[in-house]
Amino acid sequence: MQSIGSEPRLSSSSVPCLFIPRRFSDSRGWFCETYNAGRLAGEGVDVSFVQDNQSYSARRGTVRGLHFQVPPHGQGKLVR
Repeated sequence: MQSIGSEPRLSSSSVPCLFIPRRFSDSRGWFCETYNAGRLAGEGVDVSFVQDNQSYSARRGTVRGLHFQVPPHGQGKLVR
């Protein structure tokens, strides 16, 4: 398999923490590790994900929102 892009890294942006994972591809398609607690801890990310949701929008062009929560009801968001 070949890698697309460089090593996984944290990106500097307006997002509090954006992790850009490495993608491995071959003739069948691609594979990407979207979450690795040990690797993120090594980058200084100390979060515990307790819920992961995925949605599908049948109509092309559908836009969904993502809300931000502040303490005491704050939650980390895993977006992909």
